[in-house]
Amino acid sequence: MKKKLAPFILGLGLVSLAACSNDSEENTDSASTEEGEVEFGDVLATSDAGEITSDDVLNQIGTNQVANQTFQLVLDQVLTDKYSEEINMDELNEQIDAEIEQYGGEDNFQMMLQQSQPGMTVDAYKQQRVSNALNDLYFADYFEITDEEAFDSVRKASHILISFGEEGEQAAEGEDAEEPLTKEEAKAQADDLKAQLDDGADFGELATEHSDDTGSAQQNGDLGYVSEGQMVEEFETALFGLEPGEISEPVESQFGYHIILNEDASLEDTPAEELRTIKTQIVNQNIQEDPQAALQGYRDLMEEYNVSFENEEIQTYIEDTFLNADEALENAQQEDASSEEESEGAPTEENAEEEEAAETDESEEADSEEDAQ
Repeated sequence: MKKKLAPFILGLGLVSLAACSNDSEENTDSASTEEGEVEFGDVLATSDAGEITSDDVLNQIGTNQVANQTFQLVLDQVLTDKYSEEINMDELNEQIDAEIEQYGGEDNFQMMLQQSQPGMTVDAYKQQRVSNALNDLYFADYFEITDEEAFDSVRKASHILISFGEEGEQAAEGEDAEEPLTKEEAKAQADDLKAQLDDGADFGELATEHSDDTGSAQQNGDLGYVSEGQMVEEFETALFGLEPGEISEPVESQFGYHIILNEDASLEDTPAEELRTIKTQIVNQNIQEDPQAALQGYRDLMEEYNVSFENEEIQTYIEDTFLNADEALENAQQEDASSEEESEGAPTEENAEEEEAAETDESEEADSEEDAQ
């Protein structure tokens, strides 16, 4: 996604929504301390100097921030209601908690968040994940992405990688370090492994024993579901040209020689969670190609649920920023194009160093010629 367009789309809440309301029922005037809700009331403080009201605080926060939060809360409330029977919130929250535990628990996860997203809390991250899941469901429906379309867009792949070094490349330091294979040696080994596979050898066993892709080698060479644009071009072209169950000849890429297996997978055997992930990838691709479609999706959703914003300033901001932002999108795209054209001819630090070195060489040559004369 382009530089100017990326934050604009992020602002739509497609990737990050800071607020999430898991309660699809209408708000009431009563406070619920168990759920962390507070009834603030109109007047927050009084003194001989006057009163501090909720409006005072909201004005201090700023109309834009209040409008953003309002839109996000409305969006989450609407989507939670729309998909209350299709998404299991308890199951989703359990998945999120399990992911956090993989990082050593909430304390460690909080430290990691502070490094990558300063100011983000664990609770806010959880809310964000729920919001993203709701948005993914909506846009998968809005773009009419079926399970069949999602499955047909990917291949379940495994591979064996035999890497080779550049000419003259030395082995890494260490007792167990080995000299990298030459390109010819790597090709010969890849050809030998392919011959063994043709004779009935087990792909997973050979991958575990010989593949230089240590991550997938531990999984019998399994790469999971691969979508277009995810791998280098040579790998992708070979994979998507294979029949189910077919194994490729050695394919050269910048990483070495790949022996690729297009596994004989079926839609029925594909986990629902995997299909949701694939649909999300298609959604993101569609939005990158046509951001206007996302805006129209939000407009249709607001109309479907008869959403109205009672404050005129908030309504104007939301309409200009989220619902009627076609002109802003066009401006962002035009700015991206201009920035790319400018950057193509812009001098870089590396170019400057090269030019300086060239000028120094020319000066030294000129001095040498004068000395010779």
